[in-house]
Amino acid sequence: MTDDEFQRLKETEKRHLRAKKRLQTTLDQLKQQEEVQGVVRRMTQGARRLLAETESLVDRLRGAVAEQEARFEVALDDEWEEDEGLREAEEALRDERAEQLVRRMKAEETESSTRPGAAPGVDDLSASGAKEEAAEADEPHPEGPDKTIGRMGDLRADDAS
Repeated sequence: MTDDEFQRLKETEKRHLRAKKRLQTTLDQLKQQEEVQGVVRRMTQGARRLLAETESLVDRLRGAVAEQEARFEVALDDEWEEDEGLREAEEALRDERAEQLVRRMKAEETESSTRPGAAPGVDDLSASGAKEEAAEADEPHPEGPDKTIGRMGDLRADDAS
C-alpha cells in the first residue's frame, strides 16, 4: 500500500467516523426529544385528570353549598313563621286584654250608676282605682312593703301588734 492509498483510506475512514458521530448525535437528540415528548404527554394527561377531578370536587362543593343555603333559607322561613305566630299571639292577647278592660269599665260604669249617692259625671276610673288601692292596702304583704327606705324592722313590728 502506498502513501496515497493510505491517505485516501484514512480520509475515507475519517469521513465515515464523522458521519457516524453526526448520526449518533442526531440519534441522541431524537431520543431526548422523544423522552421530553413522553414527559409532556404524561403531564398533559395528569393535568387533564386533575382538572376533571377538580371540576368534580367543585361541582360537589357547589351542590353542598346549595343544599346548605336551602336549609338555611328554610330555617329562616320557619323562624319568620314562628315570629309571625308569636306576633299574632301577642296581638290576640292585647286584643283580649283590651276587651276585658272595656268589659270591666262598662261593668263599673253600670255599677256606679246603680249605686245610690253617686254623683253624675264623676270620673269612675279614679274611683275604681282608689278601690283597688284600698283593697291592696288591706292585704298583708308577706315579704313586707315594696319600698321601705330602711324601716323594714319597724314596719314588721307594727304589723305584728
